[in-house]
Amino acid sequence: MSAESRLQTLLDDLVSRVTTLESERAASGLMHRYAALLDNPAPESLASLFTDDGVLATGRGTHSGRDEIAGFFRSARAADDSDKRHFICQPELRAYTPDRVRLQCYFGYTARAGDGSGIGWGTYTAEVCTDSGEALFESLTIDLHVGTDLERGWGR
Repeated sequence: MSAESRLQTLLDDLVSRVTTLESERAASGLMHRYAALLDNPAPESLASLFTDDGVLATGRGTHSGRDEIAGFFRSARAADDSDKRHFICQPELRAYTPDRVRLQCYFGYTARAGDGSGIGWGTYTAEVCTDSGEALFESLTIDLHVGTDLERGWGR
C-alpha cells in the first residue's frame, strides 16, 4: 500500500469517526432540548422533535406521527398541570450507522402544584436520526419507574 493510499485510509477513518461523534453529540443535544421543552410544555414544539412518522411509547400507549404525539402531550398536560423540572442523567450513546444513534438514559423530575410537591424518575430509550442535518427522534420510549407526591412517598 502506498503512502498516499495509507493516508487516504486514515483520512476516511477520521471522517467516519468525527461523523459518528457529531451524530452522538446531536442526539445528546436533542434529549436535552426535549427535557427543556417538558419544563414549559408546548405540544407542537415537543412533537417537532420527532420525525414525521416518529413513535412515542409510554405507559399510556403508543403514539405515531407528530399529530398523535402532540395530542398525547396536550392530554398529559390537561391531566397534570403541575410545574415540573426535568433532569437527564448522562446518556449512553451508540451510533449504529453514521446517521442513526441509540440513546439510553435515566431521568428525574420534580413537580409542584397548589396542593403539594412531587417527584419521579425512569428511563428513556430513543432511536435518533441525524441524516437531515438536525437530530430528530425516530422513536422515544418513556418508562416511568416512580411518579408520586412527597406525602405518599415511594415505598415499595
